[in-house]
Order: sequence, then structure tokens, then C-alpha cells
Amino acid sequence: MTWQINILEIFKDIASATSDYATVILVIITAIYAYFTYKMAKIMARQVIADIQVSNIILGSNFAEKWFRDRLSSQPEQINKDSYFKFNLLFDVRNQSSGNGSVDKPTLVLKFTDDGAEYEMLPITKDREWEQISSNTSREIVTDLGGTIFLRGGESHKIELEYTLYNFGDDVLKHIKENLNSLEYYIKFKDNLGKNYLLKITEIKGEREVYRK
Repeated sequence: MTWQINILEIFKDIASATSDYATVILVIITAIYAYFTYKMAKIMARQVIADIQVSNIILGSNFAEKWFRDRLSSQPEQINKDSYFKFNLLFDVRNQSSGNGSVDKPTLVLKFTDDGAEYEMLPITKDREWEQISSNTSREIVTDLGGTIFLRGGESHKIELEYTLYNFGDDVLKHIKENLNSLEYYIKFKDNLGKNYLLKITEIKGEREVYRK
């Protein structure tokens, strides 16, 4: 009977070993399946979530023009709180995903690096025209241009926005007159997923030089 018991023990050992190997193989297969499922989920997410990129940012500023520099140098008293300054912004925006998305039309930020002062300007999003109704009557027509830029999957746009600086306070005026050499420009905006962006503008030209051709 001893040899029968030994054979039985051998079969038990084989069965146990086989079960252990099967468990290891099952764990490996499960891990591989989980990895590829995760990769597939990421690929699918990229297909339905917009990936919007802003590039080729150019700003036209009155502050970069010769007439303003000359006036600031020779007749600074003419630059006062009644002054009116314009800025023209160009940039390209592209949705690199197949999912639809949008971004806010960006706020223009003036930052004086010597003391960290910042001033923000919203883009002009309404177009106003006057329509002549009769010889002595006219009416204002306001067209809402919208505050967001919508892009379908794979879509791209070339954007031109205008900003104005007027009716500003003493602090802004003081920085324009005394700290202009420390001025840097940024745009900030938010996408439809709530992600915030702050991009520095490095290409600055005169306001009248920057426009869509």
C-alpha cells in the first residue's frame, strides 16, 4: 500500500503545482488585459475631449509706436487720464482632437515687472454701428460677437481681437509714464473643461502694423 500512497501524493503535488501555475498565468493575463483596457480608454478619451492649442501670438500696441514714445519723452503732460490707447491681437487656435471644444476670448494682461502691478482688458465683443433712419433720426445697431471661440474636432481659426485702454486711474497712468520699460504682455483664458491658461506674448509691434491681411 505504500507505493499507492506515494503515487497519490505525487498526483496531489502535480495538481497543486498545476493550480499554482494556472493562478500565475491568470494574474498575468488579467494584468495585460487591464493595461490594454487603460490604454484604450485613454485613446477614446482623447477622441472625445478637445485639445485646443493657441500659437503665433502677435500683439499690436500703441505703446510700441514711435509717436507714443516721442510724446512720452517730449510732451508727457499730453498723456493723461483722457488718453485712449488701442491694442490689436492676432493668434492661431487649433483643436488637435476629434472632440468639440471652446476657449474664452482671452483677456489681455499688462504686467509691470518692476513692481508686479497688473491691469486687465477684456476684448471688444460687440460691434456698434449707427443706421440713418431719416434726415434727423438714427439708431444704434449692436451686434454681439460672442465671448467664446468654438472649435469642432480638427478645426482651426485665425483670430483677430481688439482691446482699448481708456478711462483709467492714476495708478495706471503712473505706470505707463514711469514704468513702461518693464511692461510685459500676457493673454489669459479658460477652456470649456475649466483649465486656465496664461501665455506670454513675445512678438510686439505697433498697433497699426498688426491686422489680418
